[in-house]
Amino acid sequence: AMLNLAINARDAMPEGGTLTISTSRVEVGTAPDLHGGSYVRVSVGDTGEGMPADVLQRATEPFFSTKPVGKGTGLGLAQVYGIAHQSVGTLRIESEVGRGTTVHILLPAAAEALQPTGPEAELHDRVSTGTSATVLVVDDDNDVREFLAVSLESLGYNVVEASNGREGLDKLAARTPDLILLDYAMPGMHGGEVARSARETHPDVPIVFVTGFAATDQIVAALGHDVPVLRKPFSVAQLAATVEEHLLTGARPA
Repeated sequence: AMLNLAINARDAMPEGGTLTISTSRVEVGTAPDLHGGSYVRVSVGDTGEGMPADVLQRATEPFFSTKPVGKGTGLGLAQVYGIAHQSVGTLRIESEVGRGTTVHILLPAAAEALQPTGPEAELHDRVSTGTSATVLVVDDDNDVREFLAVSLESLGYNVVEASNGREGLDKLAARTPDLILLDYAMPGMHGGEVARSARETHPDVPIVFVTGFAATDQIVAALGHDVPVLRKPFSVAQLAATVEEHLLTGARPA
């Protein structure tokens, strides 16, 4: 989380500037996403470009990025936000165009764990406590794969990761998951090939593609119209709903 914030701060100061990291203990009131009480606040600030209001509003959305194509996945702040909420904390962002940005991570200082509230509680309620469901995540993009893994683990799932199609099939052979989340555009063996091989050996394991709009036509051409696709960008709530739906109903390429 700290590395993500430091990299964001660096990228926001192309002409140089000051990166500040500080910690403090604060008392906060109850909010929709936070219990009132004592928290440890970790702040990472920069003197860079800052964000306008419309960008600030979307800053923690998965896959949202203002960086040039190829320079960012839009998962940095989303990952930090997910980690904070997984720890029953939250994220606060202060930013002003031309003056810089400060990101505050708030984590509960209490010795005993707090129960999540608001939207985070709804996400946790989607999966029963102590669920044994295992999800195999196959994606060659490290950031996307990590985001999916962190999000699923925060919802109570067990996660097995694979960084390419061949590794995914090896992991599938070693341990049968309850669901496969599969990228399509991967080097060596694309998602369509992985899905067909998985269907032959594990016909009862649901498969959901997680990919961008550009790959949707390729998936349909390779596997037909009835293949479930979770299209980027998506929220953690949409991910949770999709996984829950297909664990219950099944989703298998024809």
